[in-house]
Amino acid sequence: MQTQLLSLLDRIGFGSPPESVRSHGGSPVRIVASAVVSLTGLALLVPNLFPLLEGSGAFAVVLGLLGAVVSVGLVVVGGLLYTSGFSDTNAVRIAAWNVLGVVVLGSVMFAHAVAQNRLSGGIAPSMFTVGNLLAIGAAAHVIIGVYDARRVRAEQLARERRRTAVLNRVLRHNLRNEAQVLAGHADIVADIPDDAQLRRSAGVLKRSADTVGSLAEGAKTITRERDRAPDEYEPADPTAVFEEAVERARDRYPDVAFDFDAPDEIDATVRASDGLRTALNELLENAAEHGESPVDASVRVLPQTIELSVTDHGDGIPTHERDVVVGDADITQLTHGSGLGLWVAKTVADTHRGSLSFSDAPESTTVTLSLPRA
Repeated sequence: MQTQLLSLLDRIGFGSPPESVRSHGGSPVRIVASAVVSLTGLALLVPNLFPLLEGSGAFAVVLGLLGAVVSVGLVVVGGLLYTSGFSDTNAVRIAAWNVLGVVVLGSVMFAHAVAQNRLSGGIAPSMFTVGNLLAIGAAAHVIIGVYDARRVRAEQLARERRRTAVLNRVLRHNLRNEAQVLAGHADIVADIPDDAQLRRSAGVLKRSADTVGSLAEGAKTITRERDRAPDEYEPADPTAVFEEAVERARDRYPDVAFDFDAPDEIDATVRASDGLRTALNELLENAAEHGESPVDASVRVLPQTIELSVTDHGDGIPTHERDVVVGDADITQLTHGSGLGLWVAKTVADTHRGSLSFSDAPESTTVTLSLPRA
């Protein structure tokens, strides 16, 4: 029986606590949402006990017992909501449905009471009737809220599955290409005694092996960024982070000129993880390796967002690669791209509730990472 109950709770979303609760305790928002549901049950339990205490008729006692059980159920649901697998947002959603049930049904009964007083000389619903109906209405709306929260969570999981599927396809295509390169040049190394050809093939093998390692590291970064807990995002100065990334790129690519342009005084911060630094590193490295010198890095502060842009002056990022990253095209053997740098930047933009965009000018391409101001 206990196993069946736990299984039922797990299926409807009350079975396993979220990461934030297991590791860091409940947030104030979650505590308030849970308390609202439990306090609703406690408040409505009192009027439902009246028939039992006053020795009313059998029918009234049955209704009172039903209302009391439902009210106690609301108290229990409030506690389960605190430790459930629902996110804070969905916990608030359930609490809001609960309050809506009380407000809507209470308003209807109040309107009826006013009408009865006017039409029937003072006849009004008893406190017991009000409490009984409100308890049932509140419970019904909590059930609606649970299913509404489950629907939202199912949509979120579906989006995550689609993103994971895209990442898997990108990795498969890129790894297959690199494996073919490695195998082909391994055959050359084995069959050709020419020292010059041997050195060239050894260089290709080295570059291809580095690419495979970069793909693995990029996949690790994307996974880590998606799994970050809310407390890993802290107020950060985007200009300082960007400037540090530019300095790192200058050290790594001494033959490329990097120009950094930012307002002298910026009174703006963003809530960011260390993934922001990784994303900017990827954009600068992509511009240095595939574009021409100089690479321009700039910061633009808007009322609601901060734009961090990287501009290269080469051939730019192929349109088919951009379309795949932003979701405007499917992945094929010709459109999968050559690495995961843009995917890392796009993932960071999504997890920071920002965006990644591309724009073209004559002989230049700009990639802009936009983040909401804290």
